Amino acid sequence: MSGEDEQGESSGNASGRAASDEEADSDDDRERGRIAAAADDVRWPLPSLLRDGGRGNLRWLGAGSVSSVIAQFLSNLDMFVVGLAFDAMFNDRAYDLPLVPAGWIPADPTGMLWFTAALLVGLKLVDMSFGIFAEYSLFLFAQRTLHRIRVDAFDRVQRLDMGFFDTQQTGEVMSVLNNDVNALEQFLEVGPNLGVVAAAMFASSVVYMALLNWQLALISVAVAPLLLAANVWFGARHEARNDDVREETGLLNALLETNISGIQTVKAFGGEGHETDRVTDQSATHRTASWRAHMVGVGHQPALRMLAGAAFVATLFVGTEWAIDSRFWFLPGTITAGELVPFMYYTQQLVLPVRFLAWVTGLYKGATAAAKRILGVQRIEPPREDGRTELDDPEGRVEYDGVSFSYPGTDERVLHDVDLDVEPEETVGLVGETGAGKSTLLKLLQAYYDPDEGSVRVDGTDVREISRESLRTAIGYVAQDPFLFTGTIRENIGYAVDGATEEDIERAAREAGAHEFIADLEEGYDAEVGERGVMLSGGQRQRIAIARVLLADPPMLVFDEATSHVDNRTEVLIQRSLDAVTEDRTTFVVAHRLSTVRDADRIVVMDDGRVVEQGTHDELLELDGKYADLWRVQVGAVGT
Repeated sequence: MSGEDEQGESSGNASGRAASDEEADSDDDRERGRIAAAADDVRWPLPSLLRDGGRGNLRWLGAGSVSSVIAQFLSNLDMFVVGLAFDAMFNDRAYDLPLVPAGWIPADPTGMLWFTAALLVGLKLVDMSFGIFAEYSLFLFAQRTLHRIRVDAFDRVQRLDMGFFDTQQTGEVMSVLNNDVNALEQFLEVGPNLGVVAAAMFASSVVYMALLNWQLALISVAVAPLLLAANVWFGARHEARNDDVREETGLLNALLETNISGIQTVKAFGGEGHETDRVTDQSATHRTASWRAHMVGVGHQPALRMLAGAAFVATLFVGTEWAIDSRFWFLPGTITAGELVPFMYYTQQLVLPVRFLAWVTGLYKGATAAAKRILGVQRIEPPREDGRTELDDPEGRVEYDGVSFSYPGTDERVLHDVDLDVEPEETVGLVGETGAGKSTLLKLLQAYYDPDEGSVRVDGTDVREISRESLRTAIGYVAQDPFLFTGTIRENIGYAVDGATEEDIERAAREAGAHEFIADLEEGYDAEVGERGVMLSGGQRQRIAIARVLLADPPMLVFDEATSHVDNRTEVLIQRSLDAVTEDRTTFVVAHRLSTVRDADRIVVMDDGRVVEQGTHDELLELDGKYADLWRVQVGAVGT
């Protein structure tokens, strides 16, 4: 290659990358917030999600919450008992315990001590029992609810129409199913339990302080409105910042998924540095969003602790002065050391729930941002409801009646007023230049999209009225670049038929011309295919995909460039097998190699979304039109 050529190619690559960057930026702007926006009208996204996901499990949430409250009240009761016991033993005051008969309490100090110790041990055992049951119940609620939410979200994604996947990056969807569900898991495993503990700890401390001295209790809890206001203020910022983090995580995952999937193209064009730069920029944006969210949390707990600490200092000052002077300003009466010591303990206990509250608030806001996106996926509705008609033993008659179509989000017509009638058991070859609309025509048959005008019918019924599962089960489809699942060859061939026998799988492999190469593998049908089938050649993947369809034995077949990745010898072998299996099935064959459809019952020639010619191979050659031109190009007869 000359230096001028190299410079031109380099310039072309740079221009292509710049255009790619502009297109990616445009896509990012369009996709940013699209999933979350679907749930913008939901006022309480997390409770809404948990209400649906927690069906049948809310009883565990209730049981766990009640048990946790009881455990916290019992846990905080010990200092209340100790304070009363100290006053009784050292300050000659009555040892009155609520709900405990006076006759049970010894009169002498030594007896009081033993009674108090036994009571505290008993309280702790009961407290631990309720605490263990609370942990069990709340964790059970979390895992069962999370399981249902995860499965429901995945099932919803599986059932969305192809138009959704055409406009949505795979990495963004994966971010919802993985990162957002994981964020929800973190909240569900910690949040409910910690939230109930914080509330119960705060409430029990206030109750016991009020029983000890209600006037001093008012001073201690006077800061509560300020704590609530500060928590609301920080919570609003948590939610906004976590929304940003979730969005940036989705965009970063989408970029990573795209680049890894296209690694061969990246390497072919020497684009490693360019792609690293793109990931670096997006990762930096994600880092900034995460840092801003983290900084909200950095200030949240210290602010609440400062307010709680101020309440503690105020209580210490007032209580001590009150105990020394037997009064404090206008407050009459007195307070003993036996009351003041547990009182200070409970005041200090108010700090811990505040810290828990800050933590739970952060988790809640993060989970709310995740819940928005999960709800967004669940609330994206397909363009239409599924049909109600079931295809029972279809004959395979297919009709296209005035069909026109444009892909969602575009104004460019891909199909123009297509009319085509296909009889049962007829084999139809679809040919034409790239972009002529061949594959799109068959996507409408499988109801991946609905036509803008006209209708597609199977056995006289519009495919929009047929249930999608019933329709697609009746149509065996082999793509140009077939997808194989990670697993063995046997598992991939048997994917469409539950409980397929060894004999059935081998028969399908023989019909697809795959048995010979499978038998030559060291592990045979148990050989691993690798991710997306990377351990196999393109032709081997094609034959396994064909075997998978033949095993399902559908009444209609669609081969979309199904032999494009095989050599001429293999194509002949596959074609011989297909001639036999397509004999009694309605079959569509999309092909660029015209030799693939030469023996078809009818060949349909498409150009710019229109059917321009129909007939057998010989009839179309005699017509000397579009098909004849394509044939001469492929056999090398151009210009002769």
